[in-house]
Amino acid sequence: MSITVTEGIDRFGHNGSYYYIGNAIPVLAVRDAAGWHLDPYTNNGESFYALASDYTVSLDHPSTLSVPATGTSTDVAGSSGRTVTTAVGKKVREFAWAAGPFKKISGTTAGGVAVNVYSVSSISTTNANSMLSTAKAALDAHSGRFGAYPYGEADVVLDNGYWFGGMEYPGFVLDVISTTALAHELAHQWFYGIVGDDEYTTPWLDEGFTDYATDLYFNKTGSGCGITWQSTAEKLTNSMAYWDAHSSRYSTVVYGYGKCTLHDLRRLIGTTAMTNLLKSYAAGHWYGVSTVADFKAAAQAATTTDLTSFWTTHRVEG
Repeated sequence: MSITVTEGIDRFGHNGSYYYIGNAIPVLAVRDAAGWHLDPYTNNGESFYALASDYTVSLDHPSTLSVPATGTSTDVAGSSGRTVTTAVGKKVREFAWAAGPFKKISGTTAGGVAVNVYSVSSISTTNANSMLSTAKAALDAHSGRFGAYPYGEADVVLDNGYWFGGMEYPGFVLDVISTTALAHELAHQWFYGIVGDDEYTTPWLDEGFTDYATDLYFNKTGSGCGITWQSTAEKLTNSMAYWDAHSSRYSTVVYGYGKCTLHDLRRLIGTTAMTNLLKSYAAGHWYGVSTVADFKAAAQAATTTDLTSFWTTHRVEG
């Protein structure tokens, strides 16, 4: 099999000599109680739905190039002027990598996770180091809230040309220079990566939760969150089919109202109950798949308050 990477800075594309190879390796479609999931690609958000699998990928490349990738990587010398990088990812939903003459800096979180930051030539050393510091701090903060990061290594690939801002893959994220975006993409390691969901059918389950985790990292309380529905059809739990038809509202509702709903839930049931809820919810679906009904059940089990009216007000259906 050969892959031609098209020109363009995208989730799958290249910027000159820098190649970003996400969504390139086919994954098996999921068949669940709803049947086979063969949802279309969407540029507006994500439509990826996969079960956790083990990957071992060998990348034979010129030694002058770096190949950040999903999983923990080891290098051995190949034939003349070449290196073979073997990346091993356990219990990951997909495999992504990049290739190019990146500048690389590395560090380790206080919790023992290896972090590598790869930058295109236009990224300053100062910015790269700042993003490394954010990555280390965010990974440890998310680990403390949702369970220890299990993948051993995390690669961050920086290019300010990404039109989409940032994109998550298991143990591997693409990002512009933005501490907020990086904290968000790394939170996806838990919500989509560890706790899986059908991203096309219920994008709130990863984007809303990830934005909430980002707020927690930056000590934002979500005070003043305002939710104003624009139509009776607009719901927090709508699918990407709806949001592709109402793209101007996608970010506002799924991200903004999504995290506000979780802030409101925390205020209703209490911070301690919410903290315990999210940790037990993650543990209960570790490497599995969650649904809206699963989260609603977990939340109800965490409090004596009847949440029926809360779900109705916040339009959480399912």
